[in-house]
Amino acid sequence: MSSTSKFILVLLGLSLGASGTASAQEALTSPPVDESGAVKVDVSFLLVDVMGVHDADQEVSADLFFRLNWTDPRLSSDEDGSRFLKVDEIWSPNFQSTTGRSTREMLPRLAVVDAEGNASYTQRLTGRFGAPTFLADFPFDEHDLSFPFFFATSQGVVDFDVNEGPIVEISSLLSTPDWEITGGEISTEPLPISAALPPVSGATFTIHAKRITSHYIWNTIIPLIVIVMMSWTVFWAPPAQIAVQFGFSATSILTVIAYRFALANQVPPLSYSTRLDAFLNGAFILAFLALVEVIITARLIYRERVATAERVDFHARWLFPVVLSSIALRAFFL
Repeated sequence: MSSTSKFILVLLGLSLGASGTASAQEALTSPPVDESGAVKVDVSFLLVDVMGVHDADQEVSADLFFRLNWTDPRLSSDEDGSRFLKVDEIWSPNFQSTTGRSTREMLPRLAVVDAEGNASYTQRLTGRFGAPTFLADFPFDEHDLSFPFFFATSQGVVDFDVNEGPIVEISSLLSTPDWEITGGEISTEPLPISAALPPVSGATFTIHAKRITSHYIWNTIIPLIVIVMMSWTVFWAPPAQIAVQFGFSATSILTVIAYRFALANQVPPLSYSTRLDAFLNGAFILAFLALVEVIITARLIYRERVATAERVDFHARWLFPVVLSSIALRAFFL
């Protein structure tokens, strides 16, 4: 046989070998569906930490693990023990977060496979996730913060079947100072990715978060009540001292306005009012009405109706506290 013929045979053999390898690789990355045409996947979540709930950005900073277990008989081996395979070189559930905005994968993309073809893939995601919340009850609000994930595959539509009894674990050492995580659960309902497409298989990890309100009570609400009560001192001052009364009332109004600016960065611009907004608006109106009362009594003194001015001050002493109590009751409890 000539050297040219040998060279052609070698090239043909390499070509067939490469084609066979490519075919085997393609077959290995196709979904291992069962008789029902589904791929059974076990999903479990571990919430490691919630670093913060960012109301103004509608995001939550979280650190969580997810684990996927499935069986692929094509990965079985005669060797004892488990081995590590790259998830990009075999078929694996392409588990994608629909709300991850700046998340990072912290673990290698490796699956642990035993001799029977049982595969397990664990990944740790940390970063910010989108968390739209309805803040009408702020700062006494509770929210269900969801982390939806969907199974994406380039091999066509696959009916993923997430087994019953998923595992949810939440670490007891959470670093978020102003929220209490009271529980979690997994839903395996299909996820609507787009209005033009049918829902896709996935899993949604949901945690129930309750805001710790002591910070707002002691640092916002109680000081604001004291500021409004400070404006009531004009009701005990002699009506003739218009300068002193006007100074107290104007200071109270400006302080309430400063509170509104200070709290504006803690919540996003909303088309509705929160409970704290209702209380702030009521406190501002009361402080303004105290200033109006000062002007009324000053006009009465100017017209030499001192007795009438004193009666106005007397009735304001009990009327304003009653109105403030009603505002607080309606804003925070009704």
